[in-house]
Amino acid sequence: MLDEPRVVIVGAGPAGLVLAWLLHRARVPFVLVEQLTQAEVGTQPKAGIVEYRTVELLRREGMADAPGAPLRFDTENRRVEFRTPLTSHLFDYADLTGDRPHFVLPQHRLVAELAAALVIDGAPLHFSHRVVGIEAESPAVVVEGPDGGRRTLAPDVVVGTDGAASPVARAMADHVRTLDRRVPARWLVVATDTPPLVGHTIYGIHPHGYAAHLRRGPQETRFYLEVPATTGPDDWSHDTIRTELGHRLGMPGALDDRPLRSVDALDLRTRVTTPMQHGGLVLAGDAAHLITPAGGKGMNLAVADAVELAHGLIESHDGDDARLAAYSDTRLPAIWRAQAFSDWFLRILTARSADALEDESAAAFVHGTRETWVRALRDDAGMARWFAHSYAGVEPPAA
Repeated sequence: MLDEPRVVIVGAGPAGLVLAWLLHRARVPFVLVEQLTQAEVGTQPKAGIVEYRTVELLRREGMADAPGAPLRFDTENRRVEFRTPLTSHLFDYADLTGDRPHFVLPQHRLVAELAAALVIDGAPLHFSHRVVGIEAESPAVVVEGPDGGRRTLAPDVVVGTDGAASPVARAMADHVRTLDRRVPARWLVVATDTPPLVGHTIYGIHPHGYAAHLRRGPQETRFYLEVPATTGPDDWSHDTIRTELGHRLGMPGALDDRPLRSVDALDLRTRVTTPMQHGGLVLAGDAAHLITPAGGKGMNLAVADAVELAHGLIESHDGDDARLAAYSDTRLPAIWRAQAFSDWFLRILTARSADALEDESAAAFVHGTRETWVRALRDDAGMARWFAHSYAGVEPPAA
């Protein structure tokens, strides 16, 4: 049975569960509804790189690396290597940012650990429940349980943290602007249950297209492979994928004996919803904004959204609505900065931009600019310092 809450959270991803954890700790009445089972939400492999500032934020909130905290960040990623047919550059961005690395924690593990901790603590998480209707002005939420029974909840605030297809976002559509753009690039997302090839990230900047090697754990590795938009996983045999990844990463044969657990297609797009709230409806994470994987910003933005929103809701529960009312204005500048960096970085990584698809000469021109940017990161100290801080998510020191 769903209790009558002050806040309804729709979706048990990183944003929804961080928000739930903070509200539960502050004793703000809420319920979280998620259409998947608890086991299913912990098996959705997505992001895996957590910024230093995100970890520090979670530590300050008591969610990480402390007695009783649900999350542990103990695997660092300090370096990224750029490989082209002509250039290889191993870039120690942690050194340039004052010893501020990324941390490796796959999103599905973060979600599984947060969900388990909340369930053990008796938090009102309702899995296998789905939202079948939202009245924007009330607001009111119609929730259907696993037995088909329905209940209408009338909270003060409904928070959509359930990704790009969020019903909360749809209910807000006539009251906000949705700035949406498709990116002319498709990646194959390749998962293996095998150790990483090396102890850092590798970006393959190749005329055939982008490839990436991404650590996800001692026995987990993720790869990206840029492919023509007219092809998909069924058009690429596992042998061809392994060969092409090895070629573009400059490690021929390195994947020949590695079984591929899964191969999926990812079509790139970006979106920002502005504002991220209307009346009692609020968005966080991918429900509010989509960003390409270039630079690994998505999960970090979701966590920062959730923490800011949680504090706004907690203060509102205590009678002060100012922080909640300012939520969009507070978060959107950081979201746009991340979008700008990711958009720039994507131009270095991908070969199949609209220009490159026109003809062979245009493709060669595009790759020439990609090669030049990699050399600038290697040879230009100012450029390297800017990239390190933008990539790691660290504010540079004042001049």
